[in-house]
Amino acid sequence: MNLKGHVGLTLLALSSLMYILDFRSYNYLLMVLLATALSSLPDIDIRLELPHRKYTHNVFVALIISIGFGYLTYVLLHDFSLGFTPMFAAFILHIIGDLMTYKPFKPLAPFQRRASSFRLFRSSNKYVNNGLFILGILIFSIYAIYVFLGLRITDIVTCIQRIIK
Repeated sequence: MNLKGHVGLTLLALSSLMYILDFRSYNYLLMVLLATALSSLPDIDIRLELPHRKYTHNVFVALIISIGFGYLTYVLLHDFSLGFTPMFAAFILHIIGDLMTYKPFKPLAPFQRRASSFRLFRSSNKYVNNGLFILGILIFSIYAIYVFLGLRITDIVTCIQRIIK
């Protein structure tokens, strides 16, 4: 997936989860935005000229980096979860997104011998990447309206119906 696809997937997944779980707080909204900002971090391997999806695309690296980021936010802000949770979510969603593409890799390395891929679409598929981006922004907008105004999607639909009439 490209940057737009990873951003969209992160916004879509986390905003949906927060909305469904009724997590209506600015802190959760901040975590969604932070995870979204970090969503393409595993692709740092490309900039570092490392083999793509070999070292930075697995759960164990995600855990180590997330613990480190959590520790940093704990030292600076006295809040471990503010760093750990968005970083881990960003990494895991990035890995899930890349698993949907054709190129296989080992998300459970070093314990996984065989590379995995769901082979649903090419990582460069502009329809998938743009579609996820648009859908992610839409769902995030609904979640943000819920956090700021307390309106559920049914309230929004009712308002739109009244405007149309």
